[in-house]
Amino acid sequence: MSVPITRPGFDIAVVVPVRRGSSRIREKCLLPFGERASLIEWKLAQLVQVIAPERIWLSSEDEEFLAIGAAFGISLHRRPAHLARGHDAPFRDVITGIVRDIPHRHIAWATVVCPLMAPQDYASAFAAYRRAVLAGEHDSLLGVNEARDYYWSRGGALNYSASREHTISQDLPDWFRVTNSLYMAPRALMLEREYLLGERPLLHVLPKIAGIDIDTHEDYRMACALHALYCEEAAGDETGNKAGGARDERLATCES
Repeated sequence: MSVPITRPGFDIAVVVPVRRGSSRIREKCLLPFGERASLIEWKLAQLVQVIAPERIWLSSEDEEFLAIGAAFGISLHRRPAHLARGHDAPFRDVITGIVRDIPHRHIAWATVVCPLMAPQDYASAFAAYRRAVLAGEHDSLLGVNEARDYYWSRGGALNYSASREHTISQDLPDWFRVTNSLYMAPRALMLEREYLLGERPLLHVLPKIAGIDIDTHEDYRMACALHALYCEEAAGDETGNKAGGARDERLATCES
């Protein structure tokens, strides 16, 4: 996939936080993906296509992880060990402990566990941030998927009437699922709120595939299975209308 490097026109850094520990999958960041040896390599290879390497900051306590970043020529942030050890530190301390060391006015927080968020998705988000945050009424950006699904809690249906007045899916309210792929805000706001977002985030809707978040072994298997679709979409973006027609043909085949 070939995407021109983004010249954002404002002072932004992309922070990629990784740590050795993982509660559900051992050494999750080192899982292979696609043609890359690890999720870290995969994500950095995506990001260097859309933003200059020196604006990408890999934050980790682990020298092996940092060496992966160094091979891409990106900036490195050596995170204090207590900010990477399980849940020893609250998340707000992890955020501020990293962000205060990043010398840029705006921060994009991008995780490696969403490998199917493509370079063009990041480029689109950077452009949306400039329009809606720097020149608009929002104070931050959150990557989301539309959630046209029926939801329940233990107490009952949450977003529809589970009765003879059943709500059809087209009439469900506008709900959104946080993808965990991308958060963007001014550095000063992150430090002030000790969080990744402000009170008025732009809900930036991403392709559904970009919202696959690897938290369990099943998630990882799903992401690997969808890698072929990711590559098809990348080929379609490069070849334009011809590939668009091919996608329509595949869809017709699925529906037949």
